[in-house]
Amino acid sequence: MTSTRSAKEHFGYGLVDTDVHQGIVDQKAFRDRMPEYWRKKSLPGGMTWPGGVGRSGMRTDARPPSGGAAGSDPAFLREQLLDAYGIEYPILNGSGNLGANVHSNSDFAIAYARAYNDDLIDTWLSMNPNFRGSMMIAPQDVPRSVEEILRVGSHPQIVQVLMSSASPTLFGKRYFWPIYEAAASLGLPVAVHPGKEGNGITIPTASGYPSYYIEWHTILATSYINHLVSLICEGVFEKFPNFKFVLIEGGIAWAAPIMWRLDKNYKALRSEVPWLQELPSHYMKRHVRFTTQPIEEPEKLDHLLQLFEAIDAYHTVMFASDYPHWDFDDPNEVLRGIPANLKRRIFRENALELYGLPNTAKEGDSAAI
Repeated sequence: MTSTRSAKEHFGYGLVDTDVHQGIVDQKAFRDRMPEYWRKKSLPGGMTWPGGVGRSGMRTDARPPSGGAAGSDPAFLREQLLDAYGIEYPILNGSGNLGANVHSNSDFAIAYARAYNDDLIDTWLSMNPNFRGSMMIAPQDVPRSVEEILRVGSHPQIVQVLMSSASPTLFGKRYFWPIYEAAASLGLPVAVHPGKEGNGITIPTASGYPSYYIEWHTILATSYINHLVSLICEGVFEKFPNFKFVLIEGGIAWAAPIMWRLDKNYKALRSEVPWLQELPSHYMKRHVRFTTQPIEEPEKLDHLLQLFEAIDAYHTVMFASDYPHWDFDDPNEVLRGIPANLKRRIFRENALELYGLPNTAKEGDSAAI
């Protein structure tokens, strides 16, 4: 289990890391979980057009001494991340797996998702009671995605349903509603994660292909804006009043101005969306959660705190390290200087509440930095 002493050395309480990318421990055993005719099929890769990042996107020091890809050795992941930073609960979101979500063959995508979920449960969740996992689905095939949610979503260490933010269809559309209904019935939030925009059945931006990785990496936030506005305006949160949606690795600073703009437009155009009973900002604060990495950190901390106040970060923002990616956020360095009570909410309590995690902290524990 995670070292409580290590957690107290850093913060005075154990952290929850909402975006940890574990790898495949045994590639052959993983492939053997799939029907034989799918085992040699490949996933769409990362950014491939001219100007691509030209690297795996992983920290070189995260490659385990035993060999293999970064994040593929459970013992080394525990040593380098959990013990080093006092992570009490890591939320495992996989590595490279969301290429299945943009695959043109939905049969393969479902077979891959099933194999991934079984590997997550058997290889990772079974070895540590504090590990939690995001199960994946293939939203190209909604009926079978619902079946998959019902098949493994009740596992006590599965806390979330994960999809790629890369999608040819906005996530508020009623096409996806059976997925949300199934997830909500099990008390699971649905989350989206970026990285496959421009691959498989998707395009990278609404206006085509950028030339450079820095453009693509920055523009990823526009996918999140599109999906968030769609979810609210299409009435997803009216239809499923207890449902939560998590935006992983899409940034945060854009959320407040989009919320303000949507509220303004709703006041003038509410007749178009008569099913909405409240301002869009109310749905957003109640139903949507954001993760910190890669957090925008302006020169003046007050500017970030003002944006945090606008989106009620005390309840809506959760810490994520994005381990073992190249832009990993060290929890000892990120968000330095924010108030201790807000820090504790972001680094621990918001995720405990969202995912229903046991709270092992003693009364009176507080941040040490």
